[in-house]
Amino acid sequence: MQPSLTTLVDQLRAAFPAKPIQSEGAFHDWGATYPDAEPYAKQLEGRTWEEVDCAYLITRSDALGFLGTRQLVAVLPVYLRSLIEDGVWSHAADPLLLLLTKPGPDKKTGLKLPRFEALVDALTPTQRSAIALVLSAFAATDETGSLGMAAHTALQRYWKTYLPDGL
Repeated sequence: MQPSLTTLVDQLRAAFPAKPIQSEGAFHDWGATYPDAEPYAKQLEGRTWEEVDCAYLITRSDALGFLGTRQLVAVLPVYLRSLIEDGVWSHAADPLLLLLTKPGPDKKTGLKLPRFEALVDALTPTQRSAIALVLSAFAATDETGSLGMAAHTALQRYWKTYLPDGL
């Protein structure tokens, strides 16, 4: 049985403590430039993930592919919460699911695998479990849809080991 939406949000809050985000250098780690880096970073600076303008961040979910690992972990609950609350209508679903899907064995080049591994290494086990629960709940709401299948793929390639028994 999937946890309720309230339970999932509570687990995000427990897993991702609300700490002020430092946005300095937020777009430097991965050697790419994001065109809206300056205004996005301004939205983050000194705010917690619960204080940021969520609508602004969700609208600019393309930033996920450019954010440094530390800042990515800091804002990840904003995007996960959007999956919980907005479901398949979340503008963040595609980029977030791409980011959370471990590349398959045929992907030997590029930044995707090192980026995925850096993200996973920066997460605590509790945070990994919260991500797995959100992905599972999201997949269950769209079992035959492309986004639900993408969430299922992300679970199968990595996150399923963090699910409690029975899910």
